[in-house]
Amino acid sequence: MRTIKKIRSNVNSLEDVGLFLQIFFLITILPLLVKFMTVPQLMKTLTPKNLKDNSKCDLNEMRDKIEKYTLYILSKDFWMYKNICLKRSLVIYHFLRKYGMYVTICFGVRYINERPGNAEIKKMEGHAWLVYNGDIFLEKNVEETKTYRMTYCYPKNEDEANEKELIDIERLM
Repeated sequence: MRTIKKIRSNVNSLEDVGLFLQIFFLITILPLLVKFMTVPQLMKTLTPKNLKDNSKCDLNEMRDKIEKYTLYILSKDFWMYKNICLKRSLVIYHFLRKYGMYVTICFGVRYINERPGNAEIKKMEGHAWLVYNGDIFLEKNVEETKTYRMTYCYPKNEDEANEKELIDIERLM
């Protein structure tokens, strides 16, 4: 009951309810997509072909709603609804692209040192994040994100993105 009241207080229209349900649905099916698709197949599937007509909506307001609804669902930390950077980045990537915001999604890795006992073990850790206009976007800790070595970004270049600005990936490394 409290959850329903909280959702109702954050949605202002039927369109907001529809957006919330679409985000919920994508988060629900995302584990299956990740399990059965390669990364390029997944990215082609999640990159919308037809953009919404966003002339009626404020893009910054839409970005805030997409981020808020996604984080709300993933904050439940229950079953498949856990706030993992991969899920968060893929969902936000899909919906921002759908509404005409040309973001790029990046995946990276880094080594962290662990010292169990006297031995030092290097452990690999991964992260996913978004880039917009050449800058790391919607990340709580940008400096920590910069410690990851980028391994894959989608879309790779201007032709694939059909966008005007070229993402400066080297600057982020």
